[in-house]
Amino acid sequence: MHPVTSTLSRIFGVPPEQINDSLRFRSAESWDSMTDVELVVNLEYDLGGTVDLEQVERLESVGELRAFFDEQAGARGGQPPLDASMLAPALPRSLHTAPPEDAEAPVALGLAGTVLDQTRVSEVDLIRGQLSYRGYPVEELAGRAGYEEVAHLLLYGWLPDPGELRGFRSRLAEARELPAMVVSNIVQNCGSNTASVLRTAVSALAVAEETGNDPAAHLDVGERLIARLPTIFATQQAARTGRPIPRPNAELSHAESILHLLGLPRDAERVHLVELCLVLQAEHGCNASAFAARVAVGTGTDTFAAVTVALATFAGPRDGGAAQRLVQLAQEIEDPLDGAAYLRGRADAETARGGHPHTPAEDPRVRPLREAAQRFRATSGGSHILQVLDSVRAATSPTRSLRPDHTVDCYAAAIHHMIGIPTDLFIPMFAAARIPGWLAHIEEQRTRQGLMQPRLRYVGPRNLHFSPPPEPGFTRGGGKG
Repeated sequence: MHPVTSTLSRIFGVPPEQINDSLRFRSAESWDSMTDVELVVNLEYDLGGTVDLEQVERLESVGELRAFFDEQAGARGGQPPLDASMLAPALPRSLHTAPPEDAEAPVALGLAGTVLDQTRVSEVDLIRGQLSYRGYPVEELAGRAGYEEVAHLLLYGWLPDPGELRGFRSRLAEARELPAMVVSNIVQNCGSNTASVLRTAVSALAVAEETGNDPAAHLDVGERLIARLPTIFATQQAARTGRPIPRPNAELSHAESILHLLGLPRDAERVHLVELCLVLQAEHGCNASAFAARVAVGTGTDTFAAVTVALATFAGPRDGGAAQRLVQLAQEIEDPLDGAAYLRGRADAETARGGHPHTPAEDPRVRPLREAAQRFRATSGGSHILQVLDSVRAATSPTRSLRPDHTVDCYAAAIHHMIGIPTDLFIPMFAAARIPGWLAHIEEQRTRQGLMQPRLRYVGPRNLHFSPPPEPGFTRGGGKG
């Protein structure tokens, strides 16, 4: 079924067979500007990227909408959906057969909710609204443990004692400085997408180590990556804004260092906000990015490569990129309720695709982030983005909720925005928080020493026959043309 057909079927609540190319969907009494937003949300989900709302608003018929979708899919490297029978319509049915319906037991589409293995890294319970890092509920850590303590917990499996913590902090401080060749790479590409520069710089760190150009190569690779991700995106920000390349200060904590490297104020309230976001976003189970890192390291690849894969996955609009999209929307609209409608539409689109078979409880990380943002708003003049999020929280019913981890990222994004971090640095900031969790999954998977290699059931046509084209200069009848 074409994605446009299934989307309009859900919006109108009618069977798919009633959706045809000649239908002028805007003539329906129920169609309004919010329906356009819902339509765009669905199209973005299917296409895996943003869609121009103004272009969609100019489309009138289902046929025009399908043509638009197919054009967008082609431009993004995809192909318009095809019915299998279209692949070889001229072949007799006996030569063009599909796999038998009962060839194997039924399978679930995708891997969402599938238990693949066991873990000691974290426990995520969406139904009860619970999250713990190696047995510690996040409520026990937020506002009480520093980011360095949480990073040590995830990386090594236990909270450090005072001596271990001092040593860990000292090693992170020593590792913050980037190799010269990596700085040069960042500066040369400073005008590029921040997520792309970040993952490219991580790959460049691998090259620096291999070529003997990393002065901190004696330190653990995981500790180096935790320390350096903020230096990478802060270096890009300085280069593209004409500021001097920042130099790390070994006397600062990790949260203070991020503000220092970005040239932002380091008062106690801002440091606390950054620390809170780092702690609460440090880990969230085997989500898409962690799973991608596990798949990569299962092949025997190195940590740099596995983290690069995680970064590439995390930047997608259905993972860490969702919050950045929201903030961009909030900056473009005037009415917070429009932002709420956008998010509810995104949640409905995901639920319709089997995103959440059960109603999730509110993520335990939302409340401390929201309360911290509210307190800071009172002293910093307020935030339109926070108003959008509060509208979503107030208007969302138990059965129509934004994906829990997206809600957390959105409140973290509101905090980042209020303390002066540019919108396109949100994904790098989220990644700087999440890196200990990824590293924990990478090391755990490395101990498994096995490939993560699920199977796909083939459902396309079979028994097709190849007919070679005639040789140049000859007709099918055998004579020269």
